[in-house]
Amino acid sequence: MRTEPRGYWTRVFDQAATLLRARPELNGDAAYWMARRMVDQAVADQEGARTLFPALDTAAASPLVLTP
Repeated sequence: MRTEPRGYWTRVFDQAATLLRARPELNGDAAYWMARRMVDQAVADQEGARTLFPALDTAAASPLVLTP
């Protein structure tokens, strides 16, 4: 559980609650697993964007220097 990004579980349970409200035919277990897959995909997409576009990662971005 220490490998997940900060706020991961909050996002999973918030997404599961949203799914349960939107689709009452789901039970809690199905909503949890669907939410978990959705959040995992969002995290993977976010990490992929950071590797493709390092300037998007504010921690790795260098300051902008304007030269004449």
